[in-house]
Amino acid sequence: MKSIKEKTHLVFWILGILLIVLQVFFTVVYPDSTLDINIHDTYFVIAYAHLFNVLGTWFILCGVGYWILKLRRIEIFGWMFWFHLIFTVLFPLSFATTNMDIKPTMENFRMIQYVESLWFFGLILFVIGQVLYFLNIFISTLKKVKSR
Repeated sequence: MKSIKEKTHLVFWILGILLIVLQVFFTVVYPDSTLDINIHDTYFVIAYAHLFNVLGTWFILCGVGYWILKLRRIEIFGWMFWFHLIFTVLFPLSFATTNMDIKPTMENFRMIQYVESLWFFGLILFVIGQVLYFLNIFISTLKKVKSR
């Protein structure tokens, strides 16, 4: 448990690299794969490759934040790190675990509602995780400065 807390930056760097590898996979193998999100009367079309690229870059940047804290010998809150990690990983998993090719028919209406609510719930958890990330860095730094 303590060893993972000391290497939080490596966890995010590895996850970021995996997401960027998925981005390359979707670019080469499935170049036309897109994610269609219907919110009321508006469709948002996002390529999977772009989604994985943005998420991979964000994971690497989060790792840089934790790495800077490690270099400064600032101890982070473990529970905030775990919630940040879990909530951040749940967002890409909510996309990966649902069937993206659901035909919009009346028989599939309930399934489409379920998938959209799962994506929305994943997005809310992702935002909460990022708030916890910034709070963890801010409060840990203030605690270190105050203890001097």
